[in-house]
Amino acid sequence: MELKAEIEADGELAARIRAKYTIKNTNGYRLDAFLDGATPVRILRGLMVGSEGTFGFISEVVFDTLPLDRRISSALLLFSSLTAAAAAVPRFNETGAIAVELMDGNTLRASVSVPGVPADWAALPRTTTALLVEFRAADEAGLEAFERSADAVVAGLDLVPAASVTNAFTRDAGTIAGYWKARKAFVTAVGGSRPSGTTLITEDFAVPPARLADACEALLELQSRHGFDAAVAGHAAHGNLHFLLAFDAGKPADVERYDAFMQEFCALVVDRFDGSLKAEHATGRNIAPFLEREWGPRATELMWRTKQVIDPAGVLAPRIVLDRDPQAHLRGLKTIPKVEAVADPCIECGFCEPACPSQDLTTTPRQRIVLRREMMRQADGSPVETGLLDAYGYDAVDTCAGDSTCKLACPVGIDTGAMMKGFRHRRHTPREERIAALTAKNFRVVEASARLAVAAADTVGTRVGDRPLQAVTRLARKAVRPDLVPEWLPQIPGAAARRLPRTDRVGATAVYYPACVNRIFAGPDSRPGLALAEAVVTVSGRAGKPVWIPEDVAGTCCATIWHSKGYDAGNRIMANRIVEAAWAWTAGGTLPLVVDASSCTLGIAEEVVPYLSGDNRALHSELTVVDSLVWAADELLPELTVFRTVGSAVVHPTCSMEHLGDVGQLRALAEACADEVVVPDGAGCCAFAGDRGMLHKELTDSATAKEAAEVGRLPYDAYLSANRMCEIGMERATGHPYRSTLIELEHATRPTVR
Repeated sequence: MELKAEIEADGELAARIRAKYTIKNTNGYRLDAFLDGATPVRILRGLMVGSEGTFGFISEVVFDTLPLDRRISSALLLFSSLTAAAAAVPRFNETGAIAVELMDGNTLRASVSVPGVPADWAALPRTTTALLVEFRAADEAGLEAFERSADAVVAGLDLVPAASVTNAFTRDAGTIAGYWKARKAFVTAVGGSRPSGTTLITEDFAVPPARLADACEALLELQSRHGFDAAVAGHAAHGNLHFLLAFDAGKPADVERYDAFMQEFCALVVDRFDGSLKAEHATGRNIAPFLEREWGPRATELMWRTKQVIDPAGVLAPRIVLDRDPQAHLRGLKTIPKVEAVADPCIECGFCEPACPSQDLTTTPRQRIVLRREMMRQADGSPVETGLLDAYGYDAVDTCAGDSTCKLACPVGIDTGAMMKGFRHRRHTPREERIAALTAKNFRVVEASARLAVAAADTVGTRVGDRPLQAVTRLARKAVRPDLVPEWLPQIPGAAARRLPRTDRVGATAVYYPACVNRIFAGPDSRPGLALAEAVVTVSGRAGKPVWIPEDVAGTCCATIWHSKGYDAGNRIMANRIVEAAWAWTAGGTLPLVVDASSCTLGIAEEVVPYLSGDNRALHSELTVVDSLVWAADELLPELTVFRTVGSAVVHPTCSMEHLGDVGQLRALAEACADEVVVPDGAGCCAFAGDRGMLHKELTDSATAKEAAEVGRLPYDAYLSANRMCEIGMERATGHPYRSTLIELEHATRPTVR
């Protein structure tokens, strides 16, 4: 309260504090908390915001939320220059735009590395600047009014034409999502294209919005003059800009160049524009030495005194916001050693982490890459390197589900799963590779033997229980290697029928390929009726779209078995075999190939391609591979009559469905079969991953914990998915029998119940 009184008594200082927050500012401590709060508690609450752990930590938060209007209209507008784009910003602000985002030409060009961003952006002139403008309204009349005002502004602008940009407002959700994906990928897209081995520094600052164009021009000139790739993006409506600096922290000359830039940058923002050195992301270590330059000695000293009052021992996050060392931004810079090419572009942003099945068990994709970089940073044979190598096998390689959902979450598509599969390949002995290749060559015998083994195990389990089988497999795992021998689980179903349904090639509208997992394992016993293959054949015929199962499917596979384990020779053998067979079955691609397991669809459609011979790549390009979900939702459902539905169904979208983009079809089929359909908020990859859930069941236990807890809160009439091994994994996690949505569809559309 003494500090509050001191600030309030200094009229010039109080006015300066108020003026500093007329634009975005998170640099230093929020001294306006002393002006806003009337009690110590309220002052402390204000000071905590942006304090970066230097005053304490927040263990619980209750948010007061604002309504988010659902009706949206957005446009991506291309201008010939930064100046022209900046001049348009106030006009959109005046019309009520909720967002006006800026991307300069280099940002636009770099963002083509992001999946879904139009390729022609790479050819845009460097001077091109984009504004992403968005309006939101609570009702139709409000949105129409916004659009009329916005169209009037656009009509007066001189915009740059581009093949993929209409320079007009749209309400199409997919188009709008694409615009925002490009904008949000600024750091990762531009940072991901940085030179290999360079450290990435991200900064953000703010200037009065009226001076946005001048600030952009000055920043780009400064970046170029100091040898940095010039790129800028930001929240133009608020004069808030973001930029990146990439340099080799291991080279003194590069560090000197970085220091020279920072000195000039801070002088530019403070002295020329009276701006904020940090607009959104708080001071950190990088701007701490320049805090006094922005705030002046009087205000900075008050910040030091505030820190002393709250944390007199200085134990909370020391030297993060306040640091008297003028070279603090150069202390402890992290080098970025080169690693495998697939992961080298990683800027360690962490977008991948929430999607990773092993995030709560061992490591995330980001941690796998960081640990790999630390190995490369260490001297050969050092204790740290030895310890990392010892732990990496299990913590990173073995417990990676290999589902590559990290690739979907990564703005630049880094596939850490592919890197782990590469490591699995590298640790195989020549003998193991030969055995894997021999298994692929003789897969017809292997498949039949596997079906017999499952049937025998099921018989043994029925008679004496699962414990003897579990004991035998655990001994085998110890004798061989846990990552090679699966453990018997009680949830493993019995063997599938030896014979597939009879079908006729004449009149078939598609070739139906029952995946090997569905040829080996039976479906769940919870629903009296047909097995999956029978259900697909029956419901296809019922819709007037009969399918044909080739007589020689035995001995073929999508090759995922070998691909996921890193057995390249076996993968190559089976990949070429399935493509040659599929090309013959489909009459050279004349008919679509319908696959009844989403992971196998993905395997045949995409993952086999790198392992194909040149001739077989040409054959593959003629194939149309269709997931059974897409076949049923798009081709069959419109021709079917639903006679009965269950009350409720919970569905599990698999990671392969996410890759294939057919989660919508899964939901559509479930909604046809149930009155209420729930996709759990915690739904994610189950990490069963073919047999990985039997190799490391703790991985599936961890990956499914949140989803299983959510599913267990309420009873459902049906538990649905579309991949047999994922269904086994979810049954093990929840205790409920998951089955294929196509089996449920057959039951729902059956004229009479058997």
